[in-house]
Amino acid sequence: MGKQKLLIDFDNTIIDTNKAFCEVYNLLYHFHPEFKKADYTKIINYNFSCQCPLVNNPLELFEEELFFDVCEFINDNTYEVLKELNQKYKIIIVSIGTPENISHKAIWLKENLPFVEDYILIKNSNCTMDKSIVNMEGGIIIDDMPSNLQTSNADTKILFGKIYPWNTGWKGKHCRDWSEVGRRLL
Repeated sequence: MGKQKLLIDFDNTIIDTNKAFCEVYNLLYHFHPEFKKADYTKIINYNFSCQCPLVNNPLELFEEELFFDVCEFINDNTYEVLKELNQKYKIIIVSIGTPENISHKAIWLKENLPFVEDYILIKNSNCTMDKSIVNMEGGIIIDDMPSNLQTSNADTKILFGKIYPWNTGWKGKHCRDWSEVGRRLL
């Protein structure tokens, strides 16, 4: 029998999406006359409008190659915990995005998590948060979006990260960082 599947989201689970988005915003919009520097620690909505009001379509910033140049692991020990989890589980990265976004994600994953061989990158131009198209039966899913957890058929569902307005109300398992994930799953 093979390893149990461990399906892991990308944005705000592996990388600090909020920080990268605000950094890209600050770089691209700093010459705009109405620009105010975005602070990723003050993000309260998933479209970033609270800190990045000059962006008409947030998907465009997610498609920028610059986004993937500045993005970083969400925790200092993300890489190490994922590498250790890879010994016990079959890690599969499952993420939603536009074609441009997911092509950049695939490159970033190959360069930064070379031991992870499997990705399921879902094209969804409207970015509906639903990964039910993926059969996760018998597996564990880790995601920062309750809607992805609720629609999944995974046996174990873990909400990841800080509590934000978009992920409140989750009554299931919750790990705030990769240290907690490691303690729970290793």
